[in-house]
Amino acid sequence: MRIKTFCLPALAALVFLSCGKGSEPRGLDLNLAIQPDMLTDFLFAKMDYTYRLSEDFEGFSKDYAVFVHFWRTRSKEMLVQDDHMPEILTTQWRPGQKVEYSRTLFIPKFLDEIDIDFEGYEEIRITVGLWDPDSSEDEKIMLFRKNVKVHPASVVAPEIVYAEGWNNVETDPELDNPRERRWQWTTKKAVCVIENPKKESTLIIQGGVDKAKIEDQKVIFRINDQLLGEFIPETAKFEKRYTLAPAQMGDDYEFRFTIETDKAFVPAMLDPQSSDKRELGIQIYFLYFREALK
Repeated sequence: MRIKTFCLPALAALVFLSCGKGSEPRGLDLNLAIQPDMLTDFLFAKMDYTYRLSEDFEGFSKDYAVFVHFWRTRSKEMLVQDDHMPEILTTQWRPGQKVEYSRTLFIPKFLDEIDIDFEGYEEIRITVGLWDPDSSEDEKIMLFRKNVKVHPASVVAPEIVYAEGWNNVETDPELDNPRERRWQWTTKKAVCVIENPKKESTLIIQGGVDKAKIEDQKVIFRINDQLLGEFIPETAKFEKRYTLAPAQMGDDYEFRFTIETDKAFVPAMLDPQSSDKRELGIQIYFLYFREALK
């Protein structure tokens, strides 16, 4: 997949009347650049914010927060929310200044490709603006609004095959963290076969170990036969992020990502009341592999 930054057209600041009253700030424009150029679900997207303040900018007397919302246009559901304070507080913005910073947000998997009515993409609306977090009034100043298409990740994401050493998928929809509602246990050694993009890529693993069973369990990651990382998690849950160079993945059309542990356990051998005879190694909640953002 080709990564490219694209700039969504900037809109002059205007009041979003449906969300309350507000005063229109003069001399403030927002440019929003998003990469990659094709948005999909199950994607980390980079958001580059550039606020341009002209000489007639009158300034702010309060520190506004920035709201960033991705709306599903059909169902009117909010898909993503990334409200935040700008890196330079708005009371410090001055005429002629340019305020720039970047943030990364995650678009979860939400598209149903087997739905008979699915058209190959879904249109979402991105809205960005300012709001006063200290005010009880629902006052918002809209700075940006744009409809964009979101495609299924399968269109561009490298295929990941859970090849060997994996137990069955388990789920618990009641868990608070949506990324932890689905998981798979490895055995002592598990392998994924991943399509090789032959480009610098990002690998993210979120997992867990059962410290009540094995306090000092080591986790080992390998790309093909080369060691990527090894560690003993400090807590039961862990997250690791790696940037993989093309040379690490090799020249073949696919490569092997191996998850190992120095110690595995069988619940039934530790607890006489357990009937679970599986070999359990590492609990994997989230595995992400995409071309790296620039």
